[in-house]
Amino acid sequence: MRSRAWAILTVGIALAGCGGDRTEADDAERSETSPEAVAEPEFGSISLDDLGECDRRPGRRDYRCGSIEVPFERKDPSYGTTEIGFAVLPASGRSEGAIFAVEGGPGYPSTGTAQAYRKLFGPLLENRDLVLVDQRGQGISEHADCPDLQRGFGPDALALANCAERLGKRFISYRTAAAADDIDWVRQALGYEEIALYGDSYGTFLGQSYAYRHGDKLEALVLDSAYPTFGESAWYPSLPKTGVRMIQVACDRSPHCKGDAQARLARGAEILRRHDRTTLQLIAALIGSAYSPASYIKVDRAMRALIAGRTGPWKDLTALGKYGSGDVLSYSRAGEMAVSCNDYPMLWDKEASEEERRTQFEEAVRNYPDRKEFAPFTPREIAYSEGTSYLYCLSWPEPTDLYEPPADPETQEPTEAPVLVISGEFDDLTTPHEGRVVADLFPDSEHFIARNAGHVDALYATNGDAARKIRSFLESELARD
Repeated sequence: MRSRAWAILTVGIALAGCGGDRTEADDAERSETSPEAVAEPEFGSISLDDLGECDRRPGRRDYRCGSIEVPFERKDPSYGTTEIGFAVLPASGRSEGAIFAVEGGPGYPSTGTAQAYRKLFGPLLENRDLVLVDQRGQGISEHADCPDLQRGFGPDALALANCAERLGKRFISYRTAAAADDIDWVRQALGYEEIALYGDSYGTFLGQSYAYRHGDKLEALVLDSAYPTFGESAWYPSLPKTGVRMIQVACDRSPHCKGDAQARLARGAEILRRHDRTTLQLIAALIGSAYSPASYIKVDRAMRALIAGRTGPWKDLTALGKYGSGDVLSYSRAGEMAVSCNDYPMLWDKEASEEERRTQFEEAVRNYPDRKEFAPFTPREIAYSEGTSYLYCLSWPEPTDLYEPPADPETQEPTEAPVLVISGEFDDLTTPHEGRVVADLFPDSEHFIARNAGHVDALYATNGDAARKIRSFLESELARD
C-alpha cells in the first residue's frame, strides 16, 4: 500500500518539465562537486500532492509528473547522477496499490504511451494508481545527448562511436539492470510496498530484469511480446523463420490471397539477387510485418508484382530511406542503441577490439552450421539485415567492470509472483517461441498466444483477446491481496 508520508525525499524532486538536457560541463561539475553516494529514497517520501501537472502532450491529462535523482552508477559515485522522470495517474477511487508500466524500443518513453496504457488497464484503475517510468536517457528523464545519432547524420556505426565518445565513461551506465534499479527507487519514493508491473516489447526485457533483481516487490508481472534476457542466440533465429512461416499463414487466411506465398517469397528474393539488388530490404520488410497479418499480405503483393515484372509495389514497400528519429522526447535513438549494444548478445566477443569483432563476425557467418535454416535467405543475408542484427554495435566500446547483465540466473532467483507472458501469433519481432522460453523461466507463469494478433496488440486493440487476457489476469491476481 502507498504511504501518505509528506516528507520530501532526500534525493530531490522535480515537478513538471523534469529531465531537460544538461551539458557535458554541467555533468563534469556535478561529478566533481558531488562525489558522495546518493542515498536511496526514503520510503513514501513523495506523495501525489508533491507532484506537478505534466506537460500538455496528448494523453497525459490527469497525470501528475515528477522525478528523482539517481546515481549513474550505484557502486561508483564519481559517475554523477541523472534524473528519472515518471508520471502518475491517481486511482479514480480509493487506491489499493499501483500498476507500473514500462515501454519498449528501447528508446520509447513510457510517458509517451500514457493514453494507450490508460485504455488498456481501464477498470483496474478505479483502485490502482498507474505509474509510468521513463528509462534513463529518454522521455522526461534526463536525455542522453547524441544529436548526430538522433538526426540520422552519417552512418550509424560512425554516429554511434561519436555518441559513445560524448557519453564518456557513462556509456556503460545505459543498461537494463540499472534501469530496473531506477524503477525500484521510484517505487520506494512513492511508497508502494509491492507493485504490479507491465512491460511491452523491450519493456518485457526490462520487466524480467526487475523480476530477477527485485522479485520480492512484485504482486504480478505481465510481459507483453516477450523475448528472453539470457540464453538467446545472437542470430535470433526464430525471427526470420517465423516471418517466412507466417506469410503463408496470412495468405491462407486472407480471401484476397491464393497459392504458395512462401514460393513467391523465394522467387522474389531470387529476382532481386539476379538483378544485383540486395535482399536485405526484403528481410527487413518481412520482419517488420510483425504488427498485423495485413502487413505480410503487402509483402506478398510486392513479390507477385516482381514475378510479373512490375517493380512499383516493391518500390512503394521499400521507399523510405534513412531519416532522423524526430523529437527526442518521443524517441531516443541514443537510448536504444546504447542499451542494445550493452545488453544484447552479439555475433562477436564484446571484449574484443573492433577489428577483432569484424573478423569474428565474418567467421560466424562463414561457419554457420545450417546453410538452409533461413531459406529462402542465406545466413549472410540474415546477418547483414537490419531486422535481425546490430552491426552498428561493432564500434561500441568494450564493457567495463561496472557492467551488470539484465539478469543473472547463477546468482539471482526469478520472482515467485504470478507471471503472464503474452505473444501475438503473427509477431516475428518477439516470437511465440521466445515467449515460451520466457514463460519457462518463472515458477508461476502462463503463456497466452493471441490468435491473429501481432506485436504488442494489446496497446492497439484494447478490446482484443490479448488486452482482455491482461485485464482478467491482473484483476484475478490483484484481488487476492
